[in-house]
Amino acid sequence: MQTEGSWKTETYHGAKLMVRAQLRQQENPALAGHGQEWDFCVRIDAMQAPDAADAGVVKSDPNVFYSTQVIAEQMGFIKARELVDHRNGANTNRPNQPTGTGAAP
Repeated sequence: MQTEGSWKTETYHGAKLMVRAQLRQQENPALAGHGQEWDFCVRIDAMQAPDAADAGVVKSDPNVFYSTQVIAEQMGFIKARELVDHRNGANTNRPNQPTGTGAAP
């Protein structure tokens, strides 16, 4: 993972994934502990796969928040990989894509 400004980046199946965690205004004053609420934005740059559609910017579910910046970033990368996998078609066994364990379903 690399950092470009406030965006964290990684490459996945030829697409550049960019994730930015953002601290929300405190929406739940009854939240125990530190009380921080984080969400994320995802941007997928398909410059390495010019024939692929650009997913644009996707924001996390407004009804869900994450308690730390790191968790929000990781959830953003999970969402970004899901978007790339969906765009490329499920179960295509592309390079760097985890495959099954060999066990029968």
